[in-house]
Amino acid sequence: MAEWAQLAYLKDTQVNISSEFSIIKKYLSGIGTSYLNTNGINLAGGDDCAVIAVNSKLLISTDTSVAGVHFLKSMPAESIAYRSVATALSDIAAMGGNPVAFNLSLVMPKFNPDWMKAFRKGLQKISKEFKLPLIGGDLVKGPLQISVTVLGKPEKKILLRSNAQPEDILCLSGALGSGYIGLKEYKRSGELNNKTKPYLFPSAQIDYGRIIASIASSAIDISDGIIQDLSHLVLSSGVGCHLDLEQVPVADKKYSKQCLEFGDDYQLLFTVPPKKLLALQAKLNSYKKKCHTIGVMGGKKLTLSNNKGSIKNWDHFQ
Repeated sequence: MAEWAQLAYLKDTQVNISSEFSIIKKYLSGIGTSYLNTNGINLAGGDDCAVIAVNSKLLISTDTSVAGVHFLKSMPAESIAYRSVATALSDIAAMGGNPVAFNLSLVMPKFNPDWMKAFRKGLQKISKEFKLPLIGGDLVKGPLQISVTVLGKPEKKILLRSNAQPEDILCLSGALGSGYIGLKEYKRSGELNNKTKPYLFPSAQIDYGRIIASIASSAIDISDGIIQDLSHLVLSSGVGCHLDLEQVPVADKKYSKQCLEFGDDYQLLFTVPPKKLLALQAKLNSYKKKCHTIGVMGGKKLTLSNNKGSIKNWDHFQ
């Protein structure tokens, strides 16, 4: 794998080299190796770089998850591993791509074999779900955080944020707020159940993105709240939008405001030319998936209707 021995956080001491590579070999190797040939990976872990046979464009995205910011330290290691990869994969979904491989950099304060065993289980779970091999990374001593770089290949058409047009219909793949409700419930119960699962093991909408890729004009995933992520799409496309908040489905109407603000849902927000809306809805229906129409593109600004409260955005620096 890539160079795993790195500077320890705020100290001159490093993770012991022999134990470091033992950790890598036992817990971070051999994940998804059965998918290497199929996904065009010529060389994975074991050298300074991975080698990928590329005969088309590649989609590449990196996502960092920090303990206490993006997940609770008390969460199961299996969940921490899974959701760290899933949140990165959501960017591939938003561009209508197919996952190919991922790199993972793990920073952890100390070695705990039980924690690492569960962490590996989470990586194996998402690797199997998306036929996704782990091809390299880094291991560092320090405050707990995980950085994941995902690689993907596009369908015939790459969905961008910048292609929305006036009169396009704004659509949403699913209800918002499952992440918020899941976190709230997990803080209360500390258990894995139907309510906490969407937060502990969020779903990257890979299949959904591939289905809409040939018809939708633009797309973005919702990680930071619908207003903030829609603002990115509006800015990139250079066209305004009228969003009807009453039409946005939420997981629990008692917490509508929080569901709209919280993010961490990884649903897809996308635009469709009006003449293609029925075709897209029929295509999604054939896969037993829904499409919620929640607004219309047009004008120069983002305007809201049925805004019953001041909806805030997630901001990492506030």
